[in-house]
Amino acid sequence: MRNQQSWEDKALPQVLKQLPPRIQRDLAQYLTPLPLPEQGKSHYICGPSGTGKTILAAQFYIEACRLRFLEANGKKFAFISTPELFLKLKRTYSDPDLDEQWVLDHFSELDLLVLDDFGAERPTEWVMSNLYLIVNRRYENLKPTVFTSNFDLEELATHFGDDRVSSRINRMIDEPYQLQIQRS
Repeated sequence: MRNQQSWEDKALPQVLKQLPPRIQRDLAQYLTPLPLPEQGKSHYICGPSGTGKTILAAQFYIEACRLRFLEANGKKFAFISTPELFLKLKRTYSDPDLDEQWVLDHFSELDLLVLDDFGAERPTEWVMSNLYLIVNRRYENLKPTVFTSNFDLEELATHFGDDRVSSRINRMIDEPYQLQIQRS
């Protein structure tokens, strides 16, 4: 039976195993359900290192997984760092079992995609072309995306030397989350 208790006892531990150990550890302290982005809306979480952007994004991801479990809706989600996404794309050039188009299509079509450390990649022409392709496809098809970045959208455009990606993201979100370091 799919209920909150079976989610907590059986499914949640499996979802947490999909995340890196550091995120699992931090989530144990801060696991709070967050409302998912509405259809066609996304979240852009930005701020300095150490402010909890990744944990906040992981909470969105876990809530999506919880709802998928409870509703048995078959939706597909991914939580991945942007540099890791580009490693997957690069592997397609040397691994005949991997297909670049499949990777691009897969991340473009997911029902929810969490892209952690967005903007951490060096903005080469190849990176920018693939980033634009994924972000634009998600934008055009109203696919919710959660981005985390050390850059606000204006800084991101400067970092990339092009505002096409940041412009799409800006149209995908209501307002960016700006996280500030809280010192005690």
